Amino acid sequence: MSPHTNDRELRHAAREFLYIDSRMAPRTASGRIRLDSADAMQENFQALLVTCLMSSARLRHPVEHPETPCLPGIQGYLNCIISRPEALEIHTNTAARIASRIMPVLYSGQRVSGIPGLRLIDHNRRRLRLIHRPTGARLDLIESSCGDWMTTKEMRVLLNRETGWHLRDGREPLWRQDKVTAMEEPFAELWARRACTPLRSAIMTRAMSIWYKSDIYPAWTWPQPGQPHPCLGWDISKGSPNAEEIGHLLTKSAIRIPHARYEAASRNTGLLILGDGTVQLLSA
Repeated sequence: MSPHTNDRELRHAAREFLYIDSRMAPRTASGRIRLDSADAMQENFQALLVTCLMSSARLRHPVEHPETPCLPGIQGYLNCIISRPEALEIHTNTAARIASRIMPVLYSGQRVSGIPGLRLIDHNRRRLRLIHRPTGARLDLIESSCGDWMTTKEMRVLLNRETGWHLRDGREPLWRQDKVTAMEEPFAELWARRACTPLRSAIMTRAMSIWYKSDIYPAWTWPQPGQPHPCLGWDISKGSPNAEEIGHLLTKSAIRIPHARYEAASRNTGLLILGDGTVQLLSA
């Protein structure tokens, strides 16, 4: 198959599975669409982010909000995810609302919710620029729905409205602090580099193919005692893909993770492998 045919297949797949218009996609020096553009520190953050968003009310992430779980619900607001060398871009119709759910807040001087170390740099009328201080990684939340009526001032008003609850009942918005606070430092293991970090980062950039195209909502779990691999698991219903099919999507399709392979143990479980990193896929 010629390079031109391969690129045409990837452009079509990026649009169909990832909802990325080829005009928006990053390119290699030869002009081919590039799905993974992150450096090592950006990968560390993207790997953390996918474990936050691929959680559930039952399998809560350590930085989930204490009253009502909201991290898993963020996927319902997304339009597309694009990995660029300088930042991970999340296009959404609710940029300010997503920011309010992932920026860190301190509850009663004890409990941190949201992503520790995440800070708002600045914003304009349609883009909220955030940085994760411990890794230096960038995250841009891009408002897809704003028209000519939206101004930078109006975006600020909207952000203030969405983050108003950060100041209630003695809470403290840690995202307004410039440096990482002492309350956030103990969470460093969440973004520490592991063998499975590149895999998790690549899953983050392909998450729309799992949530939207496949219509499944997997949750991440770290290895339990006696289990060697972290797990990405989900419940299957009639017509939804099993682990083998998602393994094929991530390793054999046009949007595959480069150099990754999948070893199926059955239709409902197997290992996704990249280098020394492994993730068990489990459909039940």
